[in-house]
Amino acid sequence: MPLFWKAVAILELTCSLPVIVTASDGASANRKFYRMHAAMDKNAGKSVVYHTVNVYAPDRFIWLFADAPHLMKTARNCLYHSSTGKSTRCMWNDGKYLLWQHICTIVNDDAENGLKLCPKLSCEHTQLTSYSVMNVRLAAQVLSETTGKILKEYHSPDMHGTAEFCLQLDKFFDCLNVRSREEGNFKHKDALKPYTSHDDERLKWLENTFLKYSEDWKKSTEDRPGNFSPTDRQKMFLSLQTYEGLQMTVYSVIEVTKFLLSKGILGMTFVLTNRFNQDVVEEYFGRQRSLGRRSDNPNIWQFGFNDNIIRTQRSVAPVTGTTEGRHDKKRKLSWTDVDETPLKRRQKNKSV
Repeated sequence: MPLFWKAVAILELTCSLPVIVTASDGASANRKFYRMHAAMDKNAGKSVVYHTVNVYAPDRFIWLFADAPHLMKTARNCLYHSSTGKSTRCMWNDGKYLLWQHICTIVNDDAENGLKLCPKLSCEHTQLTSYSVMNVRLAAQVLSETTGKILKEYHSPDMHGTAEFCLQLDKFFDCLNVRSREEGNFKHKDALKPYTSHDDERLKWLENTFLKYSEDWKKSTEDRPGNFSPTDRQKMFLSLQTYEGLQMTVYSVIEVTKFLLSKGILGMTFVLTNRFNQDVVEEYFGRQRSLGRRSDNPNIWQFGFNDNIIRTQRSVAPVTGTTEGRHDKKRKLSWTDVDETPLKRRQKNKSV
């Protein structure tokens, strides 16, 4: 906490850069850090801490975000452990089970048929490893609109609970992953268009539909008839960390979008919600991991040496790691003139 506010002080007072948002994953240390700001959070009765007063600019808040790509991975992991693997969960919502076997059914059916209904799904999506479990792309493709519609249209009603879960998470991720002004038109998805109005329908959907879906789901597990222990009822729902992260992110994105679009010193004409996640940090450490190879615990010298390589190759090396990165076709390369002319040989110092 002291390090965070020291960084805010430097940005606000020395660099004159307003701090609006801080994003992190759902690690226990980060969640404890958020709870430490409960006294400074005027959350109007909300169940989670999602913003805090900016000490160095008391007229503004700093909104707290749980990284949306991480939420997609943890939500997928909850489904993955629902009656498969270690079976740590058996998710249930209003009479319907949400099981990983439903996703495996799509992949198995496509493997047997010549024409695939969901060509993006493969065994890589269903047989997760210690590395693939960190890949955002795999989680987003499982919890996609295509998967939800296939489960609803071509499979039994018993799988509709999993289908609705996929549809809800897909639209949530689209709302939090607006990356450019043209992508929404290119993909014909209104959810990927920039936010330009306080009354955007997506903001209303996030609060009135998506949050209500998760709240109703939680309530249905609590009210389910039967002799279930509190632990058993918790296993019917998402993990508490994921649920709190979804709530915190939804409340934050609604308020910060309206704040940025308001007329003032920070008034903007549009908002790209992808800027509220930590893809840049993920991409950087993905490069560090790829350079480190089998070195799981690099020292300062190794880390600095890899950082020099990353800075040199950033403009020409492909994106690595668990994120797709931002591909800007108009960005300028640091190396503009590249040819095959050999460098001049360095002359040796002559001894006196």
